[in-house]
Amino acid sequence: MDHRTELLLKLDILQEFYTEEIETISEYFSIHKFFDLQVIMPQTGRDSSFGIILSGEVSISDDQIENSSRTKGDILGEMAFIHGLRSDFIAASDGAIAIMTFDDIEKLKLKQPYLAVKLVNFVTSNLINNLRKNDKKDNTEILVLLADDHLFSDLINLIKDHLHIINNFSIVTSEKLKIALRESTNLTISQVIEPESLILGETAIGHQILLDQVKAIM
Repeated sequence: MDHRTELLLKLDILQEFYTEEIETISEYFSIHKFFDLQVIMPQTGRDSSFGIILSGEVSISDDQIENSSRTKGDILGEMAFIHGLRSDFIAASDGAIAIMTFDDIEKLKLKQPYLAVKLVNFVTSNLINNLRKNDKKDNTEILVLLADDHLFSDLINLIKDHLHIINNFSIVTSEKLKIALRESTNLTISQVIEPESLILGETAIGHQILLDQVKAIM
């Protein structure tokens, strides 16, 4: 059995994968040793990889994270799936990490699409759990208001008719609709986005959806 497979089989976090599946995905992981105070997975522009700690301890340099320590079985870099940038990872001891790039995920997808989807689902599920833990005190309920030119006036009329309900939510909308609503209602806009910002970024809608904060999109 391949050494990478043996290392991954020792991780409880991968117990939802069959041995044969771990043997396959291990082909796409590379194993890297790290030493105390070393920067792990240094940032090079837009991030394109994630890692699973095999041994040792790593610290995350992010003031917004309550528990910044990561140890054996924890995932690093999963934020790159919805966010182009991430925190710095600094080794707090000697250890080792298994790293897979997004290019490797694409290669796995060509060979075994189901397994690639299962792996991505595994990583993003871990991300969602961590986001919810870090944001457990935020009970904000978000309503997203977006419309193309053909439905713009219809949406404004709908908002006016249901303003007493909509006022109970934190409102996210486009700059164009914000201006229109400011002229015709007293609705307070919490955040302005554009369609290209719906997925990436901690303040974008993709992040809020993962936290279960978006209650409706109109």
